[in-house]
Amino acid sequence: METFDVVVVGGGPGGSAAALAAARDGASVVLLEADDQLGGNAARSTGYLAFADFEMQADNGADDSPEDFLADMQAEIDRQKHRYGLIFDEDLARRYAEESAATYRELIELGFRFDRFLPRPVQHTVDRMVSVADTAMFTTCFEPALVDAGVDIRYKSRAIRLRSDGERVSGVDTDTCRRFTAASGVILAAGGYQANSDLRTRFQPEAKATTPYLGTELCRGDGHIMGLAVGGDLINMTMIPPLVMVGSALVEDAIAVNRDGHRFHDEAGPYDDRVTALEAQPDQQAWYVFDNRVAQAKAQLVAEMPEPAVSGSDPGELAAAIGCDANGLSQTLGRWNHTVRSGTDRDPEFSRVIFGQPRTGIVEPPLWAAPMVVGINFPAGGFRVNADMQVLDVFGDPIAGLFAVGDCVGGVSPAIGLGGVKITAALTLGRIAGQAIAS
Repeated sequence: METFDVVVVGGGPGGSAAALAAARDGASVVLLEADDQLGGNAARSTGYLAFADFEMQADNGADDSPEDFLADMQAEIDRQKHRYGLIFDEDLARRYAEESAATYRELIELGFRFDRFLPRPVQHTVDRMVSVADTAMFTTCFEPALVDAGVDIRYKSRAIRLRSDGERVSGVDTDTCRRFTAASGVILAAGGYQANSDLRTRFQPEAKATTPYLGTELCRGDGHIMGLAVGGDLINMTMIPPLVMVGSALVEDAIAVNRDGHRFHDEAGPYDDRVTALEAQPDQQAWYVFDNRVAQAKAQLVAEMPEPAVSGSDPGELAAAIGCDANGLSQTLGRWNHTVRSGTDRDPEFSRVIFGQPRTGIVEPPLWAAPMVVGINFPAGGFRVNADMQVLDVFGDPIAGLFAVGDCVGGVSPAIGLGGVKITAALTLGRIAGQAIAS
């Protein structure tokens, strides 16, 4: 048995931020990570983050405030609530919005670089999204900072059970038969439950809950199960929204075409809009099309697509390979390449505002196409928490010694459709949890 002030379960953005904050405030911290590296799904993501009233907005003349950001989150909740029974924690969302600029500054201090200030998608009323230059920084920037702060990182250590002394959560058991005692408490940051089909179907039994999943297979709901076992109140567990399985960084440089070879939606728009658009196509069949430059530069994202990409030396050969209209595809590519090279801020066909860099178009042979497949990635369910990120029971009372961050928290997650919220909220509220538990 080993004793620390704080045990953090999971080394994604939320867990890393929590462990760092607690250690910097003087707590002894052990971070248990089931994988062989930090970062979780964030290290595999596109790396879009969303802050309010921060330096890059000022540099680019964007006028924003935490109140405006909160209003956009509320609007996203209103847009989704007819599909799911949602509980939105407005106070928690407000705190994220208010503290997000401090998160941006901390990331800069840790060595993060942001290579683009993104034009706002339709979900946001102002420009507030940025792109991390390399998502490996969720690993490479946090790990040395955690080590310097004295955090003991244990890789390949999966937490499987919370320990209680009868009055409070007092520690964690792992799958390696090691027991860690937490003098101040445990922070659950073990990710979501996307990779646990049994847990998904328990809360959302319809067909979409059993669709494929894009991301790390370590998101098994371990934190949700452990917290539930000691009385934590799970909310928003039915919100497991479908999405087209593709990395957003690949979408930036691609278009989607149907069997006529035509585009049919804003490829970078809201996730659920993409699914709706695909479902409206004959036999729900369509493809992402991109060129060889992108296929080489983003080979990992192409490899992670649920079905293999095929290639053709020109639009006609590619159309024959996938079974779409050759003339339609050729004309569509011509229009798209003209739009991209024109430098316009907005696609005239579907009002798309996200474009890849450099803006060369889809031109370098061979051309590639990958089928569009509906799956899931972003479950919204997690625990109710108070202002200190302490887990609440069904009566609204805090569970002594138990905190949650990231995908283990349910009150802000329903706003994930905005884009940029998921990771940034985890970082921000993780820091708050670490400071609270250390004090």
